Amino acid sequence: MTDPARQTPLHIDIISDIVCPWCWLGWRYLKAAIDKTNHPIEVNWRAYMLDGNVPKNGVDYKSYMAEKFGGAPDNRFTQMRQHLEAAAPDAGIAFKFDGIPKRANTLASHQLMRWAQGQGRADDMAEALFRAFFTDHKDINDESVLLSLAEAVDMDAGLIKELYAKGADEAAVMAEIAEVSRAGIRSVPSYIYNHQYLVQGAQGIDAHLKVIEKLSSEMNTA
Repeated sequence: MTDPARQTPLHIDIISDIVCPWCWLGWRYLKAAIDKTNHPIEVNWRAYMLDGNVPKNGVDYKSYMAEKFGGAPDNRFTQMRQHLEAAAPDAGIAFKFDGIPKRANTLASHQLMRWAQGQGRADDMAEALFRAFFTDHKDINDESVLLSLAEAVDMDAGLIKELYAKGADEAAVMAEIAEVSRAGIRSVPSYIYNHQYLVQGAQGIDAHLKVIEKLSSEMNTA
């Protein structure tokens, strides 16, 4: 058996947006798959904005969703929400859509994710941001909320505050979003394995395991 410590890591780019509930569910499925494999995995979070036109301070969530999906009781959002709420408990997630106050602009969240990635804290940061938005109903446009979340995952809140004050990496985040779009990604979550194999949507654990096992086998025999 190949020693995992001597294997080349399998690289996975996760393309997601914090306000995308499927992205949280999909991440939990992927993480469960990663936990089931012995092959080393290297995860890289990449930014995507479902709607870059949302104002910096956000908009009323219910009004936004009604306009986007239609206001009828059986609209697409209601159907999507029912599916998510049914699937979430098995994934350890508590979606609380009714209490979400704002549809957030996620630029600041993606900046924070970028900084967390650089410090090896991106997985924890993503979890914290998803939970803050979908479960705890915190304003993820609010700098004080973001600083608190950063501190909770052992990042330097003082440094993060300085970075926000300088507008650090705003352009880099927007450039990454544009790059992802040019690559043909139009929906999230999307996962790119080893820079070439694309998996889209909140696929289940087994779907990810099949890809991981296939690529791991190819890497081990290369």
